[in-house]
Amino acid sequence: MSGQRGLALIMALLVVALTAAIAASFMRSDAVWFKETRNIRLLSQARAVMDGAFRFAAVEVTKDSSRSQIDALTGRWAQPLPWFPVAGGTVRAALVDPEGRFNINDLVVAGRPVPAAVTVFTRLLRLVGLDPALAQALIAWELPAGSADAELDAVYLGRRTPYRAGQQRLSGMSELRLVLGFSAKSVRALRPYVTALPQVTPININTAPALVLAALCPGLGLRPAGLLAAQAPYTSTAAFQAALPPGSRPIFRIVVQTHYFLVYATARFGGLVARRRALLYRPARGQTTAILWQEALWRHRHTRQTGS
Repeated sequence: MSGQRGLALIMALLVVALTAAIAASFMRSDAVWFKETRNIRLLSQARAVMDGAFRFAAVEVTKDSSRSQIDALTGRWAQPLPWFPVAGGTVRAALVDPEGRFNINDLVVAGRPVPAAVTVFTRLLRLVGLDPALAQALIAWELPAGSADAELDAVYLGRRTPYRAGQQRLSGMSELRLVLGFSAKSVRALRPYVTALPQVTPININTAPALVLAALCPGLGLRPAGLLAAQAPYTSTAAFQAALPPGSRPIFRIVVQTHYFLVYATARFGGLVARRRALLYRPARGQTTAILWQEALWRHRHTRQTGS
């Protein structure tokens, strides 16, 4: 009899333990569900306020064109903005002029390499410390079907993860990683000086860093290029050329105005931090600036909340 009672007690304890485990599992599931729901809500809020930041930046770019006839780092659009409070969080935006960088989509135009652009990019690769032969690899990637080397596709199709050459302009800097010879390290080294815009663009000398100016003007060293960058803004291309040392001149098209702008927006809601960027296009001074596209730089990230 005592043995049966002991067995009954053990069975009762097992039932209680199993019930507790099931209850705990449901509680954990509910907690995960509530957390995921909260994250989705916060991410939606972040996207909404960042979209507003992009629209605000587009309006500011349009307004700025009526204040000045040039685009330079001294302009109002280029000044860093503080965190702006919004309902439940904060948002911040910053504008960058990608036309102050070399546009890798200038290398091939109408199905043919552009000699001046190739020279500038080759010089830029050397100044960054990369193999100048990368320029030819990128040109081969951009050349349309039938004009590139017949063995090019065979090279890419023979890789561990096979794919075909682009045979068109690059959609973005991240596509560089697909081109033979380009690594994550080399792309990181090029990012401050190179861009990939949807149209052929000249270089804005008012926003170009010293290394880009040095690549643009054969015979111009990095130190003189740094002095030239520090003297910006220039009111005209003639003023820039007059400031160049004797024997040095730009071999590629230069301007003092910009059509494309990159906007980087960061939003904080609770412990969530989200970041997106957008490409703006202003057809001409005084005309409305359009948002061409926007994308997430990372989906979301959590930070430890403090009492502040």
